[in-house]
Amino acid sequence: MTDKNDDNVPTAEQVLRFLAANPDFLKQIAAPDAKPDAADGKIVDLTPAIARRARNEARKIGLQNKSILNLAAENMVNWQRLHHAALALLAAADIDQLFHVIATEFPSIFDLESCQLISASAHFQQNVSKDGPIFCPDDVLASLTGGNSLVLGAPESTLCALLGIAPASVAIIALPDRLVDPVAETLLVLCGQKKSSFTPDLSSDLLVLLAELVGVALTARLGMSGEVNVQ
Repeated sequence: MTDKNDDNVPTAEQVLRFLAANPDFLKQIAAPDAKPDAADGKIVDLTPAIARRARNEARKIGLQNKSILNLAAENMVNWQRLHHAALALLAAADIDQLFHVIATEFPSIFDLESCQLISASAHFQQNVSKDGPIFCPDDVLASLTGGNSLVLGAPESTLCALLGIAPASVAIIALPDRLVDPVAETLLVLCGQKKSSFTPDLSSDLLVLLAELVGVALTARLGMSGEVNVQ
């Protein structure tokens, strides 16, 4: 609590005398359109300033609500895309059709420049499907992610060399490592059309879920064809 005997702290009477002698002081603080009372020029009407502040706050709230609605709409679209991708994966009759879905249908579903699997698995190295995974050694695969399960942003030169293109941005997602070896040694690479398509601050939930869907679908198809033991 302020000590009234402190010479550096003005008393209430001093404040009132100061305001009476300087009527323009509150006018400068309040707002340009705040006007002194016509009776004595000493009392400032703060109503316009308060009203303007209320309007500004209401405008901010309106913009926030609009942003929330836009975000909700965007999330709904992304969930719909994920649903379409899941249906396309389920419709694939064999492993080659599954690769075809990822390479040719995912780009249109997710508005991508391209989509590709990259794997260090020797099992996939023997696959002759034109849409099959790009093979690379283990050390190269590890360098693409730096030990992370998800990488977002501008592509490194090593990735561009593997893909044969230089995407504006990429999302590199490791397929779940708890699945069978061919799948656990594979990355899903989404190539964005713009630099803003994949940025480090992008929410990763849907991307991780997409990689899990792809991983499970690959494991199921490999198991059905007898190529791997999924037990």
